[in-house]
This record gives sequence, structure tokens and C-alpha cells, in this order.
Amino acid sequence: MEHDLALPQGGADARHQASDQAVCLFAFVAESAVHDMRLPDDVCEQRLMLHRVGSVAALIGIVPLSDYSGADAERRFADVAWLAPRVRRHAELVEWAMQAAAVFPAPFGTLYTNLDSLGAFMQAHEGTIADFLRAVTGKEEWDLRALARFDSPEILDQLARSAWPDLRALSKGARYMKLCRDRSALLAFGRDEAAGRARQLLPQLEPLTAGIRQLGSGAVADSGGAELVARYALLVAKTDAAALQDQVRELGDRVKQQNLALVLSGPWPPFSFRPNLNSLN
Repeated sequence: MEHDLALPQGGADARHQASDQAVCLFAFVAESAVHDMRLPDDVCEQRLMLHRVGSVAALIGIVPLSDYSGADAERRFADVAWLAPRVRRHAELVEWAMQAAAVFPAPFGTLYTNLDSLGAFMQAHEGTIADFLRAVTGKEEWDLRALARFDSPEILDQLARSAWPDLRALSKGARYMKLCRDRSALLAFGRDEAAGRARQLLPQLEPLTAGIRQLGSGAVADSGGAELVARYALLVAKTDAAALQDQVRELGDRVKQQNLALVLSGPWPPFSFRPNLNSLN
């Protein structure tokens, strides 16, 4: 097991870490990339460093253990003013590492008691992490969301005629009562129908991706009233990113008349494609 550290000037050796401190993991990178990575100059006080074990290196920092455990930890994690800058900093460091190399990003708050426990984990999963880093080299994650609207009488009426072909045979009063009584079922039908239209677009995106994974959606409306009906993570070669954006724009224009909007965001670190390493602990 190798414990070489690339310490910023003036940093303390993490082998002499105090018992009230913990090792915070930001991401893994290939050991071969370490030689080309220069740690940011503005984080010396955070004791940011690279910890190498075999063919894998971990981007880590030393943090107060009391910030993440103990009686006050739950209160801190509920305090947006305390939590937000730390989550943002975690994301910034992962994105910084991503500019220099392929990354295996760790969730915020992934802690190890010391370098030995981190090193043991890295040694146990070195092959899986290294394989993943090779698979995502030159690639990035993009987030594709499909949105639909169900907030107007016209849309609901169109859905009702599609869901209930015999609706026209009912009297006006009976139609109204059915719409009121079965509104939840109608909305569920509309969401499933919209999600199905989004799913039918995937074969047209596959040639530009190295992988597609469906993510959770949930019927949450945005500020404009549109609901998220489907969400996908796309693993895309950096050289294909521009073509992907063009294709999504073209598909979005095509399905706009079908009450479907496509929103693409990225690039992001490849969180959605990581193998499960026992929750990184």
C-alpha cells in the first residue's frame, strides 16, 4: 500500500492527524493523472491533498470530526447557512479535478477516520475504481429532463379524450363529475403518456452517448407550472457534447406540440454511472 501525499506548501502531514479530525473524500482519480494535477493555491488552510494507493489517488481534505458527528451534527446539517457553502465547495473541488482527469466523485460528507481506513478501502476497491476511471476518461455526464404541463383546462380535456374514448357520449354534467372524481387518475395517465413519449426519443440519442440511465423523476412542478415526467443521465464523450446539444434542441422543437419540453444541463461529473462500492465506506 502506498501513502504518498502531494501536500500544498505549508500543509501538515495527515499521518499525524489528530483524533478529533477526519479524512473527507472528494473524488478518486487515476494515479497516472496525479503528476499533471496542481492543487489549487487558495486552499492550503483546508489541507487539501492527493493520497495514492496503487493505481488510484484520492482527493481528500482534513476536516473537524465534530462538524459531521456528535450531538450538534443533525442541527448543522439542517442549517442551510452552514451546509450550503460546504456542499458548494465539495462540488467545486470535484469539478476542478474533472478538468484535469476522469473522476470517481464521492457524495458530500464521505468521511474516513484516518488514512489507514481510507487506504484499506482503496486497496479493496482499486480494480473497480480504476476500471470506472478508464471507462469515463474523455467523457462527462449530461442531465436530460422531460417536462409536461397539466395545468390548463384545454390540456386536461385533451388528456381526458385520450384516456376515456367514451367521454363524448356522456352529458356535460357527467363529464364534469368524472373529471372531478377521477382527476388524479387522469393526471397519472398524462404523466405516463408524456414519459413514454420521452422514452421513445432515446434511440435517437444513443449514437451520441456511451450510456443512458433513467433517474427518479416525481411529479414536482417547476416555477412555470411544468412537471418533471422523466429524467435521464447521459454519459457523453466530450467530442460529442455539441452534437448532443444540437440533437436535443431538434427533438425538443419536434415534441413541443405534444406538450413535452426537453431540458439538457451539464456537463457534470459522472455521479450516475458510478459502481456501488458499499456506499463508499
